[in-house]
Amino acid sequence: MIPQTEVADILTGVDVVESGDGPVVALAHGAGGGVRENFAALIDRSPREHRFVGPYYPGAGGTPPVADPLDIEALADQVVAAGIRAGGTRFPVVGLSLGAAVAVTAAARHPENVSALVLTVGLAHADAQSDAFTAVWRTLAAHEEWDALGRYLVSSTLTPDLLGALTLDEYERAVAAVVDGYPAGGAAHAELAGRTDVTELLDGIEVPSLVVVSGQDRIIAPSTARAYARIRGAELIEYPDAGHIFTPDEAAVWAGEVARFLREPSSVR
Repeated sequence: MIPQTEVADILTGVDVVESGDGPVVALAHGAGGGVRENFAALIDRSPREHRFVGPYYPGAGGTPPVADPLDIEALADQVVAAGIRAGGTRFPVVGLSLGAAVAVTAAARHPENVSALVLTVGLAHADAQSDAFTAVWRTLAAHEEWDALGRYLVSSTLTPDLLGALTLDEYERAVAAVVDGYPAGGAAHAELAGRTDVTELLDGIEVPSLVVVSGQDRIIAPSTARAYARIRGAELIEYPDAGHIFTPDEAAVWAGEVARFLREPSSVR
């Protein structure tokens, strides 16, 4: 358990989102993403049902970059500390992509605080697909090839059908938006993703868990995201046509599934 006296120290300099009213739900965002950027559909759907809280990782949002490689345990501690500071004692943690591994690490380190998990398009361990993705990402960032990186991220996060449906003008606007919103710590997030493996923790997790897998994910292989279903009693939902980043319609369906799961009594015990 994180003592209340240590919460402030853990969150020193960390940009934390707090939004909504109700029981606390902690959020762990993905690599190169952010709390509002990754969870807007959920935050906006249930502002009166839950108090959503989540830290931005170093180099994202208002959290400054750090010189040392990121530590997943430190990120997990920040997620839990944010929930405690918002008034939570036991609360669900919702993790997306790399954030799923952060959420599982939080549950393993702080079982007295984490009451449930939602693990969406989750990185359980680095695989060939994610390794290639993060390696190219880091190389382009190291050479400051921002336009090329934007094109790579857009083409990787969307499904082939969605890419094919874009006009060239729409595609260029999407690339420009990614480049404009790219966080300073994105490459550091990718470096952490490249060495992440939480599979040894899964058999020890004993809280209700919802696992969401995208069938057309071109960043994290569906089989890798599906590994989280090893958690005892986990509920598995698959969106066969979705990519790593949901369309607005897919995000609305996902937010509804998460809200339903969070309303179940077992998720808040």
